[in-house]
Amino acid sequence: MNLPPVPPELPELLEPPLPSPAAGPSDAPLPDAPLPGAPSPGAPLPDAPPSGAPSPDSVSPDSVSPGSVSSDSASPGGPAPADSGGARPRVRPPRRRILVVGAGVAGLTVAEELRRRGYDGDLTLVGDEPHVPYDRPPLTKRFLAGGLPEERLHLTSSAALAAADIAWTPGRRAVAADAGARTVTLDDGRVLPYTDLVVATGVAPRPLPGTAGVPHVCTVRTLDDARALAGRLTPGHRLVVAGAGFLGCEAAWTALSLGCAVTLVGREREVLPVLGARVGAAVGDRLRAAGAEVRTGRRVAAVREAGPGDGLTVTLDDGAAVAAGTLLVAVGSAPDTAWLAGTGPDLSDGVRCDAGGRAAPGIHAAGDVAAWYHPGRGRHQRLEHRMSAAEQGRAVAAALLGAGEHPASVPFFWTDQGPHKLTVYGLPGPGARFEPDTGTVGDDRFAGRYREHGRTTAVLAWNAPREALRLRRELTDESARSGPRAGAAPAGAAPGDSAPAGAR
Repeated sequence: MNLPPVPPELPELLEPPLPSPAAGPSDAPLPDAPLPGAPSPGAPLPDAPPSGAPSPDSVSPDSVSPGSVSSDSASPGGPAPADSGGARPRVRPPRRRILVVGAGVAGLTVAEELRRRGYDGDLTLVGDEPHVPYDRPPLTKRFLAGGLPEERLHLTSSAALAAADIAWTPGRRAVAADAGARTVTLDDGRVLPYTDLVVATGVAPRPLPGTAGVPHVCTVRTLDDARALAGRLTPGHRLVVAGAGFLGCEAAWTALSLGCAVTLVGREREVLPVLGARVGAAVGDRLRAAGAEVRTGRRVAAVREAGPGDGLTVTLDDGAAVAAGTLLVAVGSAPDTAWLAGTGPDLSDGVRCDAGGRAAPGIHAAGDVAAWYHPGRGRHQRLEHRMSAAEQGRAVAAALLGAGEHPASVPFFWTDQGPHKLTVYGLPGPGARFEPDTGTVGDDRFAGRYREHGRTTAVLAWNAPREALRLRRELTDESARSGPRAGAAPAGAAPGDSAPAGAR
């Protein structure tokens, strides 16, 4: 089995390829922030037994089936049966069942890592799409542009899942969960039992008010979404993009490369506001130079059909009317957690977890849906980044098998803005100011640091991967020196942070 790789588009433009941000000598795991009533940091979680064993807090006494009494075998580590042949019957613990709901990078990584680590119990992977797990970042870039075959998106195959004895359930959504009974109900009525549940359902696009049922309005979250949008992006087609975050800007660049007329509408003063005004302005300037009409500080107020076969009229909040053949909605996303209502975890912003992904007894979460506690920042944060999803998936698999591993202390993501690759380590806060270290903002190559309250919170490199690596080392060294913040809140305390959708 192969764990989900770094997408091919990343190493192609790096010089040399950036390493995976897995924990290394300079990324020592930071201490956990336990859930209320949880054991102290470093102690094994009560629902993380060794491979193949049932979770201690996930099996009730009446869950042992009548057929689980054995008179001819002892449990591992127990005394051998008496030679007299009168061995006393033993109760064999029920088989462990791990259920992973969500088949993106995080969910697939959990499943594959469990098998790689020797877990041999029941393992089910449920996905809401009919496709095998695939990589999403290229959907708005190389795949949308027609430069990446669909099979290159696939992270595994049905045959590989079967060979790993992973029960693959495609095209089904979880609609309810019962934490007491330890079951999940799917949209076809099936009820799946579990001893351990992993939530990896990701996020769903936020709708744009007033666009329900309006033709030619689309999103680009799934492979099918990207297929449909790609069929519309022909030379001369007029695309309006509502939302100037990572996903919206990437799609705008791709449409420009295909000869479309593009209008990008963003509510903030600059595009990519999470990267700050200076870097955002640089991206906006380049989009304009490439031919896009960029309307910042504006939002879509109304959308209507212009007439049969005439596309749409998109009206902005300043009264301006923009003609469009297609309106792409990229105004953010929301965690897919409605099906978990009443199960126990805090769902105020995704599934709130401790620093190892544990949300409640018998429940872990990973990926875009999960708000993990970050000791270095003293609060929870939800990262919609591809690399974080894979790292969290590995950490959850380890936790389920009794290990205490944690993701790298410094988050990592990148974005392709047309011909420009922006690489970011850390998380720029809303009050952070970007300070160039190499070059000047606006150059074709530059790099620098985000500073906030006297600390470096993130580093960014624009077409300069070697500088990104150098600055990353500085950032990890500074994080190690500063250590966890005092007064770190446990899971469920303070509101979390959410990284914007589209970051990879």
